[in-house]
Amino acid sequence: DNPKPVVIKTSKYDPVFNQSYLEWARHYEVTIMPARPRKPRDKSLAEGGVLIVERQILARLRHSKFFSLYELNQAIVDLTEDLNSQR
Repeated sequence: DNPKPVVIKTSKYDPVFNQSYLEWARHYEVTIMPARPRKPRDKSLAEGGVLIVERQILARLRHSKFFSLYELNQAIVDLTEDLNSQR
């Protein structure tokens, strides 16, 4: 997406981002990859991935209890590996 508080000016080749958002991305070492303006095809690919994660990973964890972030992360890693081996 290109939410207005994040993307100051949309552009196919050189979008302008909010400075605070850029600092956040640098801090967490993530890459910002906004969808192309007026191209909903980009968004559907990402949302399809989210749907797979919700159905294949989060649904299996729904009734589980975790007592640490490490336990939760390990369960997610295990389910992700199972999911990736199926495809």
